Formats: sequence, structure tokens, C-alpha cells
Amino acid sequence: MDWIIEEVPQLKGYQVEWAEPGNYYLSRRNRLFHSSTLNPPFEPAALIDAPFWKQAAANLRIAQRLLRFMVTNVIPLPNDEIFVTFDKSAGVIREGKYKELNGLARPCRVLRSACAVDRNKNVFFGEYLANNERREIRIYKFSSGDDGVDIIYTFPPNSIKHIHGLYFDPFTDSIFCLTGDEEKECRILQTFDEFRTFEVIGEGDETWRAVSLLFTADSFFYGMDAEFRTNQIYQFDRKTFERKSLGEVDGTVFYSKQIGGELFFTTTAENAPSQKENTAAIWNVSPNGECSEIARFKKDFWHPTLFMFGTIHFPFANRIDDELFFHVVGVQEDGRTFKIRRRS
Repeated sequence: MDWIIEEVPQLKGYQVEWAEPGNYYLSRRNRLFHSSTLNPPFEPAALIDAPFWKQAAANLRIAQRLLRFMVTNVIPLPNDEIFVTFDKSAGVIREGKYKELNGLARPCRVLRSACAVDRNKNVFFGEYLANNERREIRIYKFSSGDDGVDIIYTFPPNSIKHIHGLYFDPFTDSIFCLTGDEEKECRILQTFDEFRTFEVIGEGDETWRAVSLLFTADSFFYGMDAEFRTNQIYQFDRKTFERKSLGEVDGTVFYSKQIGGELFFTTTAENAPSQKENTAAIWNVSPNGECSEIARFKKDFWHPTLFMFGTIHFPFANRIDDELFFHVVGVQEDGRTFKIRRRS
């Protein structure tokens, strides 16, 4: 399948956070917008509370990157609520007002698209922290209508560094949990009962170090987030428990999305020892398992740790059949939004 990559000029500076026909949410710094067409002007949806000095500083794009002053998840829920993660907080928007949720044991980030939403529209997420001290790491649950979150599981000290993401598998009504970072901390876990119990799908080395998952009826797919090994995109067969590599990619895989049977994985420009060229790229896996690179972006000159790696961000949900939006950060095209569409 041939794909066309094209910039969407009217979305420069905006991140598409949720995309379905006639219903789009976009973010810009600490502001959330709604649109039915993606043609400006966009309707303000909410302002997320933040210290004035941060708001002022973040008007400079490089300061916004330094402060990580940005939305990472937007999830519309029943009763016209919107669950949001922003900077190191989690909150809910009700009637256009943002309310930070109670119950977080400490401020923490949540990676993009890394929340699991089950059939009852409960939201599950885990702590993503530097955690060099290897303290305990928590998993939270938010239910629509609540003013806070509940801790439903705690990884004990010295077991993992942090949680990369939680993902709901609609084919098995289960939640997958991805952890890292050192080899003994790399795990893919599955729970059917909200983490009262869980099964270990794989663990023990960087081949099980992943940030995101994609699901089909027969398999799940992920790209490795390995610093020291060659990164692969894997397919794990549910029936046979066989894991096979679909191809090698140059870079750590963070985010992934799908359009029908077409799968898309983004690699990150973080100059890891495993990376040959410091670029961010998008890889497509076709329904027949063919893996190919379809876009590449070169890292900009700003320091990757301070001012963010070169990353490619997808919306939390992209329910458009023939196109997929993405936003680039920390590359030469920083701050621009593009879309992938099928060649007619």
C-alpha cells in the first residue's frame, strides 16, 4: 500500500488529540479545543490551570518543550466528561472547567495514549517517573463522575523503574501493562481482573521492553524500546504463543496506531546506542506482515534530554478510516501536524 504524507498547515502548533468524523479535540500548550471540521477557528473547550510563570514561559516553543508543558491524553467519556493528562497531573473537564483529580500519591507523567479504557469507560493509567531510586510504582483507576482516582495496584520497590503504558484489549476484555527499563524490569503483563491478579506474557530482557501495543483478533503487535539491542517489530500469536519479528527498525519504538488492518509504529530520535542515525520515523506493517518505512524526520539541534527527543505523536484515538494524523516534536519540522492518507 502506498501512502501520502502531507502537512496540514492550519494545524501548525496544534496537536490532534482525538479524531473521529465530526468530532475532533486539539491541544495547544494548556488549552484544549474542539472542532467538527478541523478548519479554524477552533472552539475553546477548556483551559487547564497552571502557574502563570509557566504559561508565560511556554509561549516560547523551546520553553514549552523544556517544561513538558503539554497535554498527553484526551479521552471523552460518558456524561460529557473529558479525562485529561497534562504535565504531571490528571484531571477531568466538566462543563468547560478543568478539575485536577485527587488521589495521586505524587505528581507523575503519563505517556501519550498510555491509558487503558475498558468497556465500562473506566480509565486506568500508571506512573511514568524517572524513579532512579526504584521506589514503588502505582497503577490508578478513574471512574466517570468521581473527583479522584484510586490506587488499584502497587509494584513494590526495586521491581520496576516505571510504567510505559496500559492498554485495553477489546478481543479478550483484558488490560496489558508494559514496564521498564533495565532488562530484568522489562515485562509485558496481562490482567483480566483489574490487577488483582496478572499473567506474565514475557519478561527479562529488552526484547520485552515496549511502550505501546496494537491488537487484532489473532495477535498483538509491538515495537521494541531497546537502548542496547537492535529494535524489532514483533507479532505475538494468541493461539500458539509464538513471537516472531516482522522487521528491524532503526530506533526505539514509542507510539503506534492502526487504520483497519494497517499498523503504524513510530521510532524516536534519542541517539540511543542501538540507533544508527538520529532520526524519528514512521513504519507501516501491512495486513500481510510486510514492514516498511514511510516517513523520516531528522532530530533538531536542541539537547534531547532537556528539550525532548525527536518524537512523533498520534492522537489517543484516530477513528478516520482513510487517514491518520500525527504531530512532530524535537525534529527539524518541530510543532507541525501532518496526516497519512491512502494514495487514491
